[in-house]
Amino acid sequence: AEGNVPTHLFYDIDPDFNKNDQFANVVILNTANSLYSFNINLTSGQRYFTHAYCKQKDAWGTRSGTFYRPSFNLGYLPRSLDQLGDPQKVIVFGKDRFTSTINKNYFNVRIIGAYVEQHCPEGNCLDRGTWLSRLVFVGVDPKEYEDIKNVESFKKAFDWNEISAEIENIDGRNGFRDRNFPATKAGSLIEFNEAFEYFDKRSLKFPAEELSKIQKSCHSLYDAFWDEVGEVREEDKPAKTPAELSAKLKLREDLKSRGIPVGFSTRFQKFVKKYNKDISTCEKFVYHGNINKNPEKFWFLIYMGMFFRLHDEGYFFDCKRKTWQKNFLTKDGQKGYELESGIIQCSTKDIDRAMDYMGNFLKGLKGSSSQYYSFIDYDNHFFGTHQKMYTWLKRKNKVFDCSIDPNKNYQKAFDVFPEDAQWKHREVIDLESDSKIIY
Repeated sequence: AEGNVPTHLFYDIDPDFNKNDQFANVVILNTANSLYSFNINLTSGQRYFTHAYCKQKDAWGTRSGTFYRPSFNLGYLPRSLDQLGDPQKVIVFGKDRFTSTINKNYFNVRIIGAYVEQHCPEGNCLDRGTWLSRLVFVGVDPKEYEDIKNVESFKKAFDWNEISAEIENIDGRNGFRDRNFPATKAGSLIEFNEAFEYFDKRSLKFPAEELSKIQKSCHSLYDAFWDEVGEVREEDKPAKTPAELSAKLKLREDLKSRGIPVGFSTRFQKFVKKYNKDISTCEKFVYHGNINKNPEKFWFLIYMGMFFRLHDEGYFFDCKRKTWQKNFLTKDGQKGYELESGIIQCSTKDIDRAMDYMGNFLKGLKGSSSQYYSFIDYDNHFFGTHQKMYTWLKRKNKVFDCSIDPNKNYQKAFDVFPEDAQWKHREVIDLESDSKIIY
């Protein structure tokens, strides 16, 4: 309904996960035999389309036949993040209850155990220890499978060998040069108690009261960022006459003498030194606010959000060379470029330039990297959710080894950068108005 805030499908639902009876509330992203795969975006709390399933042979070359669509429902446990920082994945078996009501917010299911899923982030991990591991829960519809309460009874009803092959294949593989390599491994089933203990120790859980604290402090941080750095101040405005210029210089001197940072880059540097870590965290978990309320503030935070995110995830803008680059690691494994110290070299003009060049840099990542970022306003594919999102997504560049791969066209259609957004330049040129003063 108009005016109603949609349910945030990650924060607003209580997982109510109980060790004693093994029940949990699970949000379903896509149902068994679904043609399309969806994921959840943490900031907006909405589902979005990621890829279409298509028939592929076994990436590992050990099983015959093809693997097409999941025979299980795919979901996650709300308010819980796994070892890789993604929503805690759950695969759920059951047909009747889930298919017609995918838009119902959550389902109560019985968790019978789990398995360890491993991911190769890029290229070929076969002979290297570069696989990343996370725990995935396995659940059943308790109404449809009353008697399945543990791994043993589950194995009598389902062929885990077949299911793990689906898991290893349906989400694509890694491309490297002209070859493909497996991207996913699924281990054997683990009993519930052992799985719960692992989850309890190694997952990040957000209790309701903790959540509202995080959201409040991130919104305050966003507001402070706009008030202290983004909003144009008197001393930022271009002086059009000599009198205005002299008043402006006087104002700037006065502010400096009181120890107040003057000018966009100085305010930005101060903010980065103080809040770099916090803003990167908020960027992952908390929405920037309403675009309609204050579009200028919203786009400032969107651009800045990606600026911080790129620096947090292995890239940086080199203000000396005026280019976006991949960060490098020093001998002792530290980042070669640290934003807190590096930002001191950046003038307001450099920061404007970083924002102007960001779109092309992100397009380049889409073409060359195993993961890339894309901005989404609405999930507007004809099979998308059509939900309003206005946020950054991280997408995976997987290869689908199908005779006809629909994903090539879908990937092309994903916009990398917001089309209607413009970075408002902060560098100001004084005394260059059209009405040059003639004496």
